Amino acid sequence: MRGLNTIWESFKQERQIWPLLIMICCTMMGSGMVVPVLSLYAASFGVTSTLVGMLVTIFGVGRLLANFPSGWLSQQTGRRPLLVAGPLIIAVGSIGAALTTDFVQLCFWRFVQGVGSGMYLTVSLAALADLSTPTTRARLVGLYQLALQMGATLGTVFGGYAAKFFGLTAPFWALLVISLVTAVLAIFSFQDTKAAPVHSLSGALGSGKRGMFSGPFMAISFVSGVSFFTRTACMFQLIPLIAQDSFGLDVSRIGLGIGIIAVTMMTMMPFSQMLIQKAGARMAVGYSMIGMAIALLAVIAGAQQYWFWLSMVLYGVFGGLNGPAIGAYSIAILPRRQYGSGMGLQRTLSDIGFVAGPVVIGLIDDFSGIGHAGGIMSNAALLVVATLIFLFVSSRKSAAATER
Repeated sequence: MRGLNTIWESFKQERQIWPLLIMICCTMMGSGMVVPVLSLYAASFGVTSTLVGMLVTIFGVGRLLANFPSGWLSQQTGRRPLLVAGPLIIAVGSIGAALTTDFVQLCFWRFVQGVGSGMYLTVSLAALADLSTPTTRARLVGLYQLALQMGATLGTVFGGYAAKFFGLTAPFWALLVISLVTAVLAIFSFQDTKAAPVHSLSGALGSGKRGMFSGPFMAISFVSGVSFFTRTACMFQLIPLIAQDSFGLDVSRIGLGIGIIAVTMMTMMPFSQMLIQKAGARMAVGYSMIGMAIALLAVIAGAQQYWFWLSMVLYGVFGGLNGPAIGAYSIAILPRRQYGSGMGLQRTLSDIGFVAGPVVIGLIDDFSGIGHAGGIMSNAALLVVATLIFLFVSSRKSAAATER
């Protein structure tokens, strides 16, 4: 009950955040609608499974290339122009993907969608940073993550039904409509935060104890990259394989397991705000990363099916803490003039993990000699190492800054 009261109080106190939350929910719902049908749509062009996987990679590459330039540009022009342009680019990519008759063209349009997605997600997080204060930071980041997760979850549900009743291209047309609605919301309902401009790239890259190239910020960006790596390497790739091979689960139950993660994450969001405020963002990051490592190891702890379900719940609990904790710490360690470029840099490093995860873990899985379990253990070890590096590099002074 206290968690729900926290959400309601945040809405009343921070009314400026409403348009941003609605827009991020819409954007993620649109993107989520494509996920259930992407592989099937790609396979309809008669390509191999390897090429089907390219659609995920090429989308990530588009995001990666757009992140930093978008963040830096938003520092010059304000956030709203980029919050309008991002969804419009996604809309163009959606039209192309729905109408294409060639797999190579489909890859190109997914790249275009990735560029628009990277632009929007980076700048929306910078806008959130503009609106936050030290006392509201944990609440606002938690609400942002809640809206993001809710949109992605609703999208996957609606996307599957849209494809079932209207065909495999239906989710792309739905994404078009949602993207246009998001752009209109950005034009008419979002009050630009008028970010402090930086008139040179060297100014945006300026270092310092609280800058984007400081030790603590680079360490938290590495942590974010490892979290993204884990999402694609284990949640999208290895765990579904383990669920099928080790526990004999069919596709519907595997989907239910992933759904449990999403629901648990959303349930945890209000409570993550309270934990971050009580323990500090620095320690909340550490708890969440270690907890995610334990959740991964649970899935290979035994042959009984309950280990799979326990793993899903644990990953949802600690994953629901991870995003808000990383966001709150990252904003605290950046000066205002670097919100745009700093968030762009962090998302670039994160998307490197997003793109590299399936490839690296796939190689470990194939050549470690212990198969899926080897990939899981390697990823869990990476989570622990990233946590130790972050806790060592982040100073007590920077930790205190996250609580002020």
